[in-house]
Amino acid sequence: MPPSRLLGLTEGSYEAYCLDQAIWYFGVTLENELEMVGHKPSKEERKAQGARERVLERVLGLKKEETQKFMDPMLMFAPRESKPQNP
Repeated sequence: MPPSRLLGLTEGSYEAYCLDQAIWYFGVTLENELEMVGHKPSKEERKAQGARERVLERVLGLKKEETQKFMDPMLMFAPRESKPQNP
């Protein structure tokens, strides 16, 4: 029985769907955390986890700040600040 039915929400409504999905997500996350207690991930598991996180960041647009490798070409055309010269 879905949680939304226990609360008396209209079956098939958007609110019922959101509630059911939120509770499912919470349960899966909690279950995963409980499984990981005391478990040291292997090198392959860490690599796979890193790859999953990179894909998720790319899909959700959550890219971490990266250091800029090259100068921004637009900086060549930006007005320069005039610095006071020492007398």
